[in-house]
Amino acid sequence: MAKRRRAGRRPIPFAAEMAALGVVFGDIGTSPLYAFKQGLNAVGGAGVSDADVLGLLSLITWAVILSVTIKYVMLVLRADNDGEGGILALVTLLDLHRSANGKRLFLLVAGLIGGAMLIGDGVLTPAISVLSAIEGLEVIAPALDHWIVAATVLVIMLVFISQRAGTERIGAFYGPVMLVWFLSLGALGVHGIVQAPQVVAALDPRHGILLLADHPLLAGAILGATFLAITGGEALYADLGHFGRPVITRAWLTVAMPALLLNYYGQGANVLVHRDSVRNPFYDLAPDLFEVPLLILATLATVIASQAIITGVFSLAKQAIELGYLPPMRIRYTSEHNDQHIYVGRLNWIMMLACAAIVVSFGSSDRLASAYGIAVAMAMVSTTILFVAYVRRSWHWPLPALIALAGGLAVIDVSFAAANLTKLHDGGWLPVTISALVLVIMVSWRRGLEGLGIQQRRFTEPLDDFVAKGRPPGCAVSPRTAIFLSRGGAVTPVALGRLSELLNVQFTRAVIVSVWIASRPRVPVDERVRVLPLDSAHLRVDVRFGYMQQIDVPAVLGPALYAQGIDPDEAVYVIGHERVMPPDDILGVRDVLSHVFAFLARNAERSVDRFGLPRPRTIEIGYPVRL
Repeated sequence: MAKRRRAGRRPIPFAAEMAALGVVFGDIGTSPLYAFKQGLNAVGGAGVSDADVLGLLSLITWAVILSVTIKYVMLVLRADNDGEGGILALVTLLDLHRSANGKRLFLLVAGLIGGAMLIGDGVLTPAISVLSAIEGLEVIAPALDHWIVAATVLVIMLVFISQRAGTERIGAFYGPVMLVWFLSLGALGVHGIVQAPQVVAALDPRHGILLLADHPLLAGAILGATFLAITGGEALYADLGHFGRPVITRAWLTVAMPALLLNYYGQGANVLVHRDSVRNPFYDLAPDLFEVPLLILATLATVIASQAIITGVFSLAKQAIELGYLPPMRIRYTSEHNDQHIYVGRLNWIMMLACAAIVVSFGSSDRLASAYGIAVAMAMVSTTILFVAYVRRSWHWPLPALIALAGGLAVIDVSFAAANLTKLHDGGWLPVTISALVLVIMVSWRRGLEGLGIQQRRFTEPLDDFVAKGRPPGCAVSPRTAIFLSRGGAVTPVALGRLSELLNVQFTRAVIVSVWIASRPRVPVDERVRVLPLDSAHLRVDVRFGYMQQIDVPAVLGPALYAQGIDPDEAVYVIGHERVMPPDDILGVRDVLSHVFAFLARNAERSVDRFGLPRPRTIEIGYPVRL
């Protein structure tokens, strides 16, 4: 029987926060490499004034405070589904995946768009993070700048290859590195602030407002660059299940946020003193003696930045698979202590190839920055929409407070989203295209499963009717016990019906098992199995799993079968395998979605692997289904 994985937190708080630094904060923690630089370029590059520098720092400061600290850390992290976070956790909390119409359909679409955008972000984040760090060669060793793209691709490949080790091992290794990184960010920031202490005046939000007022035609570009400082904030919520809210909150407030703000202010102070440092304000902030060690540390940090979003994408994909919005993919559990630590191999390799292709295509972080941010901004808008709906439903805030919350969050998120939409023509089409492709896959799979269920009901009959008919005359009875998997507990499995109808074969004992995925991440052991004897030969068993639990049907089913006098090690598993046949002609959007579903169904993980069935004792019966 498979070992049970405990969803508990790390027993040593400091160790948990160290691991959180290595997994959760990598993305936002490397934003100083490029965010302030892009902001300076948006304002005017070498021609920026002191007021421009202070205004940009003010915008970054209040974006971090309002969007990350208040919105995510203080508010959104509290909207957990039994400890699990992410935008699909909000979908399940609102029960949108069960039935959605009217306003609920709008919320479901918002959730799916947000999920698709986060997957698109998972492709871009490693590319821009690693590329921006390796570009330090331009400052340290200009003669080697032609190796930047090749070195970036190599590092990205190593990042994705290392995912097989699992989040627990990666976090244990990355945590100390990120602690050194954040301490270095803070130290460099203090070094810069000492040169121009007047930079702390940027804490006044009026400097940011004046900057936008002075440059109205550049406001969109300035806000788009400012947004780069908070990309990665959404990873705090996506990775909630890995560490929990208290750990993430402490690590953010005591280490990550202070170090980030200190570094941004240090970069700003250095620009005030040395105007030519706008070329690469992060590396120019460091004394010459530390440039090479800083390049090495920055490269390691960007590797870790990639880890934050990759881990979040794996969790999101797991949720989407079990909720019926992505086709089944083989998922490997990488920890004995936390059942949210997973590895999705097929998705990992797809993301690796896409990241490498993006780096080669764009070639520099400046060009890639134009494509970056749209996906994250739209995902943040989606999170806000669902979060406000959740607060209205579950927290029962008074209407004035709810309106203030919705208005405040909307002003921030919509402003950033609108600013990022100005990048569409300059590379922003890339994340939108990736997200649209993911959204098409989600919609195709969901609609395809619904259509498949309708078609399957034409092949079968209610289970009670099948049992009531008894065995037909001349029916051959196998002495074995057969376990049939059924999509719906009240319906006769297609494989059972066709064996009886076409071959006139039944079994001494037939166990009809239905696997149900609950709207919560974990289902306790005592609630996981429900047994309903139908007659002396037929037994119905409903098995429930949480959407973040490993699905191992034989391990869960064994004790229930023993209690019914059945030896599970002697039983054979019989599963139906649909050969999906899409329409011959493509006449509209539905036909296109049917073809996409047919392609996905042919390449999805087989039921024998997804449910952990013993291959030597499993029989698959195929049958065609035309959509």
